[in-house]
Amino acid sequence: MLLLNERITAVAETNVIPLGSFIPIWATVAQESHQPLLLLMEECVAATTPELQANSNVYPIITNKGCLLDSEKGNSMFLQRYHSSAITLYLQSFKFGLGEEVYIHCKLLAWDPEVLSESKKACHYVKENERWELLDDPMQSSICDCCSRTCNTRSKRGDEWESNGFRHTSVLGPLIIMDPSQQNTQNASDVSIADQD
Repeated sequence: MLLLNERITAVAETNVIPLGSFIPIWATVAQESHQPLLLLMEECVAATTPELQANSNVYPIITNKGCLLDSEKGNSMFLQRYHSSAITLYLQSFKFGLGEEVYIHCKLLAWDPEVLSESKKACHYVKENERWELLDDPMQSSICDCCSRTCNTRSKRGDEWESNGFRHTSVLGPLIIMDPSQQNTQNASDVSIADQD
């Protein structure tokens, strides 16, 4: 995962984020075979530690196998894809960990783009429509209806399809979310990216 600049054109030059602004987070997977892959974010949380522990204080961002919870509470969203093997989370910054180092922990899934389900999806809440919408095919948004409750975690096609994809845990950070009135007192540090297997 990479932190992009606010214009979403290149890697960010700073990891200091003003409170209320957007944090563009980009993830991609290499297409190493002839089969196309769809990259999904299954679960993402913010934490003040680079490694999650059982007692870690976390802020849930994406839950329920691909539901962008923060889009219902704030203005976060998934941006339209330019390629199925990449996804951009346009996350509105939040008060969690304000002024501290914050790390974004995500479980990523690369999957067959033809096999979307309640357990394999990218959904965000569209306030204008007052409903959850599927990023990759709004006509199939009924897959996202479960975002308001608990989504079925079993694929309709069964476990034999697990071989069609792979999972990876990634960590982005540290990010420092600052109140704009205090930002001038904070020195920006270099962006660093850490991936976990």
